[in-house]
Formats: sequence, C-alpha cells, structure tokens
Amino acid sequence: MLIGMIEDRKLNGYTLQLGDFKRGRTERESYFNIYLNRGGDLSLRPVVQGLFFRGRGDNIKAWMEFRYAPGADFPHGGSVDLDDEVLTPGLISILGELIPPGGSLMVIYGAEEHPIHSETEWGLKRGFPPPATPLGFYLWESGFRWFKDWYFPEGWLEGGMKLQATRPISESIRSERQEKIREELEVFVARSEARELTPLEKRAMFRAREVLASIPPAGGP
Repeated sequence: MLIGMIEDRKLNGYTLQLGDFKRGRTERESYFNIYLNRGGDLSLRPVVQGLFFRGRGDNIKAWMEFRYAPGADFPHGGSVDLDDEVLTPGLISILGELIPPGGSLMVIYGAEEHPIHSETEWGLKRGFPPPATPLGFYLWESGFRWFKDWYFPEGWLEGGMKLQATRPISESIRSERQEKIREELEVFVARSEARELTPLEKRAMFRAREVLASIPPAGGP
C-alpha cells in the first residue's frame, strides 16, 4: 500500500523514493523513510521518517506518525528546502491519501530545527487553534478536521510532541468539526485584532482568516 501510493510520486521536479522499511510492533505496522530523487541524485537523508499502521477491519482505521525534515542535501551538490519551495502542502497531501475517514496523521513538531516546526510549537504552546499554525494549516488543507496536541504524551509509547489530525468519518462530523474550528478561530482573530502583533502572530492571523474563508456557511455544503 505504501509503495503503490508514494513511490515515484512527483513533487514539482522531484520524485519521492521509499526506503529503509522495518516492521513495527505488529505485522500491520511499517517504519519507512521517504527520500527525494532529483534526476537520479538521492537526498542524503530522508525528508520523512514515518510509521504507518494500515488499519484492521472496519473499526480500527489507518494512521501514520511521521517526522518531517524539509531541508534536503544531495550528494552531487545542491540543496532544497521543501517549505521555502512551497512543496510541503503537496507532500502532506500525498501522505494524507493513505488515511481514510476516521484515520489520523500525526506529525512530530519538536524534533527539527526548522521554522515550520518551531513556529508550530510556539503557536500551540500559546493556545493558538491548530489550523492557525503552519503544520496545522497544511493538515487542514489536506482535509483533516479534528486536532489534538500531544504536548504531554500519555505514556512512553506515544513518543514526543506531535500534532494529531483526524479525517472526518462522515459529512455530518465534518460540518460539526468545521463549526467548532470556526468558533475557535473567530475568538482568536477577535482577540488578536485588539493589539499590536508580532510577525509570527501576523502569520497566524493570516492562516486563521484563510481557514475561516474556506469554511462553508452553516447549513451549506
């Protein structure tokens, strides 16, 4: 499933290549890495290190936890920052294709020294609605509507800090979650408009307004 959905996918001039497979705690879990291929030149380190659970039956949905490293260097010279090149949305969208309704993507945000992670952590620690943070915004754009910040993991098996986003299992749940997020963002925007903002807060406000504009009116599609 992983290979069919990710291997050789195009990302604006780059090709995704899977490798380093390893079985997880059960046969339904697989560790994997994703590298960038640039004309046959493979990135020196993976841009994604993930663990994928393919689900079981109708009630236990597929999920993925991953570490994202936007910066990639190549052995024959050159480098790329996927976020600077606006390629992060496409990559997260590709990963999201593996997640069915009711399933989750969980992205680790406290391990990489990159603005996309530090800004996400900064916002979440200050109580920003997740879609107003960089990673939360990309997850929202990929169709995820319920969020949980695992800032204090519930037991050692849950690992480090991560943002979980779940795909709605039905249209009614989607509408319900969108209305909840709308309320949270409207409060956030109203509070932020009452004072002078830092550059990071201005970017969060921009994302909040983008998400609000994308939510259909109550009772709409």
